This record gives sequence, C-alpha cells and structure tokens, in this order.
Amino acid sequence: MCSVDPDEVVEMSRIADTIDLSSGNVLCRKCDTERAVVVLRLKDVYCKMCFLSYFVHKFRSTIGKSKQIRPGDHVLIATSGGPSSMAMLHLVRDGLNETSHKKLRFQPAFLYIDESCLSHSLENGPDLVQKICFQVAALKFPCYFISLEKVMSLKFPIPTLYKDDSKTSSVTTELKEDLKKLLSSCKSETAQQDLLLQLRQEIYYQCAKALGYQKIFLGDNATTLSISILANVALGRGSQLADRVHFKTKYKDVEVFRPLREILLNEITYYNNLNNISTLQIPTLRLKGKSITACTEDFVMGLQKEFPATIPTIFRTGDKLISTLSDTSKCSTPDLNGRANGDTSYHLCALCGLNLDTIQSDSSAVNATLVSQNLSAMDLSGNEKSDVTFHKTDLISTNISDNSSNTEKSSVSACCKTNSEACGSEKKSSCCQNDKRDFGDNHRAEVSKETVQRYLCYGCRIIVREMSEVGHLPIKVRNCVNEQERHERMREQIKDFLI
Repeated sequence: MCSVDPDEVVEMSRIADTIDLSSGNVLCRKCDTERAVVVLRLKDVYCKMCFLSYFVHKFRSTIGKSKQIRPGDHVLIATSGGPSSMAMLHLVRDGLNETSHKKLRFQPAFLYIDESCLSHSLENGPDLVQKICFQVAALKFPCYFISLEKVMSLKFPIPTLYKDDSKTSSVTTELKEDLKKLLSSCKSETAQQDLLLQLRQEIYYQCAKALGYQKIFLGDNATTLSISILANVALGRGSQLADRVHFKTKYKDVEVFRPLREILLNEITYYNNLNNISTLQIPTLRLKGKSITACTEDFVMGLQKEFPATIPTIFRTGDKLISTLSDTSKCSTPDLNGRANGDTSYHLCALCGLNLDTIQSDSSAVNATLVSQNLSAMDLSGNEKSDVTFHKTDLISTNISDNSSNTEKSSVSACCKTNSEACGSEKKSSCCQNDKRDFGDNHRAEVSKETVQRYLCYGCRIIVREMSEVGHLPIKVRNCVNEQERHERMREQIKDFLI
C-alpha cells in the first residue's frame, strides 16, 4: 500500500533510523549551506529559513490555488489557543503584511468559543478569554468571544468584541445547566463527543450570521482530518466525509474553509517552536471512558510512529471522496417524494445541518440497518417489544404519506375535517393548538424522539438514540423539527391539488 505525497510516492514501510541532528554537521537539503534543524519524512532535513519558507508556501498555496478567497472578503477565523489556530493567527498576520510576497487581501476577524462551562475549572474561563483575545488584539485584529452554552438559547446573541477594559465573563448559569443536561443525557462517551462537535459547528455558523460573515476559516490540519476520516466512518457519517475534510464546504449558507489541511501536526509544532509561539491548554469535555474518536486517534498516531506514510495515505484517500448527496446529484435525481432541484431546505439534518443521507430506497444500506435493528428488538414470539415501534417513516425520513406513519398526523387531519368551525374560531381545538406551536422566548417546543429522528441524518440518529430525553436538545433544533413536520403535513394535505 502506498500514499500519494505532495512531493513523491511514499511506500508504506516501517520506520527506519532517523537522522540525528544533534551533531550539527547535517546540512539543509534545499540550500545545502545552513545547518539543518528540522527533519521531515524521516530523511528530509531543513534549516530554519528553508522550513519556514516551505511551511508558509503550503499555507498560501492552499488558499491561492482554490481561487475562492477574493480581495475584500470578510473572513471569520476560529481560534482556540491550540497549536493550529495560533499558527494560523501568525500566518494571516504575516500574509497581510504590506512587505510580504503575494499579500493576502481578505479582511479577517477572529472568534474564540469559551468552553470552560464543560470543565470543573469554571473560574479559569475569563482568564483564558483574556489571554487568547489579548494575543489576537495585540496583532491589531478584531477578536470576538462567546460562551458555548449560548447555543442552547432561542435568540442567538451577538458575540462580544474584545477590548482591553471589556468584561470577559459571559457564562449564563441557566443555559450552562441546560448544556450539561444535554450532554449528560447521552449514555455513551462517543455520543457526547460527537454531539459536542455538532454544537460547536452550529455556534460557528450562528456567530458568522450574527456578525455578517459569509466565510469561516477552521484550523483543521492533515493529522486531525485523517483521524476524522476514519472516526466519521465508524460513527455512521461516511456520506458526510466530503463536507468534513475538503478544503471548501458549505454549511447551510456559510462557506467553511480549511487552509491548514495540507500541513501535518508535527510541522505545525516545528513552526510554533521556531517562532516562539505559545499555545494554551484549553478546557473541554472530560469523558469517563474513551470514545470512538479517541480510540481512532490512538490507533492512527500509533501506526504513524511505525509507518510514517499512514496519515498521508489516509488523508489523500479521503481527499478523493465525493458525496453522492451533492447539489448536482440532488438537482438531477428526484428523491422518494418526487422533489427535485431547489427544494434543498428539506434535505438538511435538523441537528448537524448537513445533507440528509436517510432519504434512500428500500434496498439501501440505511434501510437494511433499520430492518436489522427492529428485528433484533423483537422477542422470541416475533412480536415487537412494547417500547419499540417500527414505522415506514424511519426508513424514508420525509415520507409522511405512508399508511404506518405518525398517528398524530391523522388525528390532526380528522379534527380539521370534522371540526372546522372550532379550528377557525377563537377557541381552537387542542390538536390545532399543538400544530401551531408558539416559538416565543419562554416556550420549550415539545417533540417526540421518533419525530426528531425522521429529520436527522444517520450519524445524528445514533446520537439521539443514545439520549435518554430529547427534550434537552437545543430549542432551535426542536423548533426546526416541528417546522419541517408542519411543512410535511401541509404538503400531504395539498398534494392532490398540485400538478
């Protein structure tokens, strides 16, 4: 097995003896004059200046060859204080420098998400915000910050712009407790970590919309993306790999870019050390056990130590993947309900916001998996257990017209047919009151687990399946499910009148 390296084809062989630079007699392979200080790919040695030139070229070429970032674009850059985000901060600063070669011409702003609400050291949250935002502001960039628990609110607040005299504590106690209840409702560590990733992705989107940015930079590097490729396959998100690893993806109506995707984590570490860039240990969710993602990381990093071409092989393989749920595919092929080109609002997962992969035919792998799950839930006599109900809508996420679909829909239709006067009067019947839910600030939209799962992708269904109570989901997610449910009911009622 081999991997296609940017420079050459590297055979998957065990690690050999590395070059020892301690003697100081090894010269740079590029300039052949300066003493080498960095070893890459076991045999490629570079001096400081040649390595920095190589590193900066990788970053700028990734942005330049895509031709997606245009002069004057406003870009929101995610920063966490970790190695990748701090390296990108200095790379952007140098690229915008007037004396730099091939100057970057976009307008950046930085965003820090305070996740101290997930750790036991809540008092350290304001200090971290102060340290990270100060480093960004010291380079003359605007820096915004917001607490992670704000994703639980109905009306998303505008992130706070950091100033020297600004108050950096923004934790809301009620929302913090809601977030903790949401994460603790997940039975497994894998579901908790995957859910946290989806919430973080949503808050990036909400912040970009609130601030008026249409483009986001993330600090994903080749190492983390390689781990993500294998982990997402194990988590049931194989159909979303293209959206999670490519340089440019689209999350709803915001473009997401990964300018560090060509760079390995050890190269980023070398860059930070050579430039004396300090990084911070960020508090995040502490798991009692190991998740699938953590086990995948241990496996990949362990294999990388013995076979240095492991990460490049995984990364280049994942880079070639193309999703069958692309816009072109959806526009040319109607789904099972006959909708095509332009009806994309009903093809997005209510939780992660990516394309639904559960709108499949009866012969699909999703259908086979669901059939297997329900067969295993039956008792020896062949009857379904009392706590398991199998609907056709579990197989086709938006097909409400099936005879075995949600019984709530039929009761609403019956009410509106037999009691139309009551529905039109001020004293509305209970079914119509439930159908026209108020989405006020203090209202918590009620929704069942079966209803939620119909509007989720396969990976998010696994998360919800692990949850003890879907009422802990963010209210925006539940409102989104209720809105799609009402649209499906409306479509079902008027389908006979459509040409």
